[in-house]
Amino acid sequence: MARIVQAVNQYGPKIEYNPMARLDQVADWMAMRTGLNKSEVIMVLQEINEAILFFNTQGIPIKLPGVGIFRPSVDRQGTFKINLRADSDLKRRINNGNAFTGVLLNKDCIGLDDAGYKTLWDADHPTDPLEI
Repeated sequence: MARIVQAVNQYGPKIEYNPMARLDQVADWMAMRTGLNKSEVIMVLQEINEAILFFNTQGIPIKLPGVGIFRPSVDRQGTFKINLRADSDLKRRINNGNAFTGVLLNKDCIGLDDAGYKTLWDADHPTDPLEI
């Protein structure tokens, strides 16, 4: 018997990612909007990286309004990592109206309940019915 997570992985909505924006592309875009030149933007972005590391290595979370909160944590083996909690307004704005203009796969499955996933799964996998 298949599990619901398998059906959601196959049929659930997901983003088709474009190639990642590189630092020089981001710097060009920011320079165009701010009046700073590209090298100044790159310097500021590099300094933000250093500031996050500086404060987090001292156990100090850092809040960048409009971006989010960077907070250090440690696991049971003593490995440190930096967690990012995205700014709530940033999250709200990507969900605002038609802000997302990328490609969304399986868009017709948004809001589908478990029974809907079962119908799709069972039709495509008759020998492995979905258990819900």
